[in-house]
Amino acid sequence: MKIKFIQVSILTLLLTFLCSHTQYGQVANYPSLSESYAMFQGDPGKWDADKVHTLSVVEVNKDGYKYWGYYGLCYYGGDPSFRKCGIVRSNDLMHWDKFAGNPIINGDCRWPTVVYTNSVFYMFYAEYNSDNDSRIVMVSSKDGINFSNKVEVVAREKGKQNQNPFIYLDKKDKNFYLVYYSGVERGTDTTKYHWDIKIKKSKSIQKIAAAKPKVLLTSTYTLAAPSIAFYNDKYYLLVEAAKEGKWNDQWVTLGYAGNKPDGKYKEVANDEPPVLHNNDACAFQYVFDNELYVFYSHCLDLPKWNWELRMVKAIK
Repeated sequence: MKIKFIQVSILTLLLTFLCSHTQYGQVANYPSLSESYAMFQGDPGKWDADKVHTLSVVEVNKDGYKYWGYYGLCYYGGDPSFRKCGIVRSNDLMHWDKFAGNPIINGDCRWPTVVYTNSVFYMFYAEYNSDNDSRIVMVSSKDGINFSNKVEVVAREKGKQNQNPFIYLDKKDKNFYLVYYSGVERGTDTTKYHWDIKIKKSKSIQKIAAAKPKVLLTSTYTLAAPSIAFYNDKYYLLVEAAKEGKWNDQWVTLGYAGNKPDGKYKEVANDEPPVLHNNDACAFQYVFDNELYVFYSHCLDLPKWNWELRMVKAIK
């Protein structure tokens, strides 16, 4: 009887270990993705020529279009008047029509990201001063075109970058999450360089400015441009990355998986090569009709900093 008890105990411990390992020890894969589709480019000679960089999409079913997209340009430093925001609209997420009144924001608007809730559009984006220090602001609109009521949600800090915002409304816990990059990447003392991915959480979007940020990831090499999506019972975090001597010295997009939007994330198992890996960055991921879409920027000419917008979707 004693021997049987020991055998049962060992079996119980083994089963417990295996279940625990399966639930907590394994790292998820990022979903397999389709071939990439080119979305749209800037018009030659116009304000967005060769510089279309990010696309934030909301489902609104308004003015004859199911989806509204807000796109920003790649301009970083320099003249703030170059950093503008435009609208494109679609019914299938493949074919997009540019809004005739573009640009809708005429300056110092980089990385626009939008959420549509209670019939109001809320846009977050980064602004810069002459030293290229950045902050994140929020504006709102009833019609999705004319935005006002600017509020600072992440303050500017001397010598730091607070930028690359992505706003996410979690359908499970009904919280708003603002995830963004915060760090130091300029100056003569490179030992101070660091890249943090931070997140703010709030039940009320109007109170997200007061929410205390939490660090999700930290790095000694470029790690920025985060976005979050919930798909196949898992939260996925995408971030752009660059590191000298790695990934053929190209921009890539890394994937992480976690059990809640502001929880612990582990790099996905299928990370070699990265999720996107051919000078592909600035990914915004969304789930529409139970399908995962990733809109991202592909570099056409790195020295000229020319980009085009592309899309991939998860293969079921």
